[in-house]
Amino acid sequence: MLKIGDLAKLFDVSVKTIRFYEKKKLLEPAEVDIYTGYRYYDEKSIKRLSEILYLKKLGFSLKEIANFDEKQIISKTKQLQKQIEEIYKNLNELNLIYKNNEGEFIMQNFINDSQVLGKWERVCVVNSKEEFLSGKYTDQKEIFANFKNIYFLENGQGYWCFDYWSKGILKFFSIEKPFEYELEKDLMFLMLFDKYSNEKVGVAVYRKADNKIYTLQDIAHIDNIDLPFENDTNVLGLWKSVDFIGIKDEYIPGTKQWTYDDGKLPLTSLSFLPDGKLITSWLDNSTGNQKWTKNFALFRRGGKEDVACHYEIKNIKGKTYMYLEWKSGDYTFGGFVNNKYVLEKIS
Repeated sequence: MLKIGDLAKLFDVSVKTIRFYEKKKLLEPAEVDIYTGYRYYDEKSIKRLSEILYLKKLGFSLKEIANFDEKQIISKTKQLQKQIEEIYKNLNELNLIYKNNEGEFIMQNFINDSQVLGKWERVCVVNSKEEFLSGKYTDQKEIFANFKNIYFLENGQGYWCFDYWSKGILKFFSIEKPFEYELEKDLMFLMLFDKYSNEKVGVAVYRKADNKIYTLQDIAHIDNIDLPFENDTNVLGLWKSVDFIGIKDEYIPGTKQWTYDDGKLPLTSLSFLPDGKLITSWLDNSTGNQKWTKNFALFRRGGKEDVACHYEIKNIKGKTYMYLEWKSGDYTFGGFVNNKYVLEKIS
């Protein structure tokens, strides 16, 4: 059983918020001590608060949450689908805006290039197109090594590290200047630019593998997350994120390897419940309902990026920690895992 303060900390909300939900009859404690007035909350309470916060995140009002039913799900789904379509349309248009070397904003509409649609396989990275055509070149294997295959999707749609493409250009997410490409027979010469100077640093050579029209689901690596539940008493309880490290690194208590975003970790905590339910809490105060089974946290991400993340429990200097491999877009589209979360057992 949790006290009201502990429940508030678990979901990173205020005690006042919990009392407000109780006043609105959205939530009720499992027990109230008749002598002290202390409120106590059980797993059912945790599940209900998680549902309230999750539905709020999805845009439901408190009145809608109080009378939640299947009709509301259908109505809200249709509303969100329209919003998503509009957002994607705006994103595609915004992604076509970039700065040139003179600092001017360049705006352009999507221009199709049917020749580029399909799958391209990496041949090498060289200094120039002319060097490759001469037959005397050395492959700079460490450059663009993670992009063994590149897919050009319909309508300039981007994926993973690629924001979008239009005829003659491919936009890489962290570099302002789009990469320019040239086609010659079944070869593509992709000009690579430095993210700071915008100067050309090499040419990636790709060979056309096929002309198939791919979708995101075609190219995504999706794990089977419909695994049967197997209990693991060692993992039950609340775990708080303390670091985000390389997949082969070891955690050192008192140090922090995650330095981005002022050291604030996007995933703030995980709560493993006995029935295989997993509550996720995030930096933006949102929560989610996922699942777990022995050795794996199972994350459903709309069917397109479902992943089963392996966890390992370790005792370090008298405290219990979890190493949770983190499968991001690098795994979904690149097939590799770079990092893992480190979480400390709280309760």
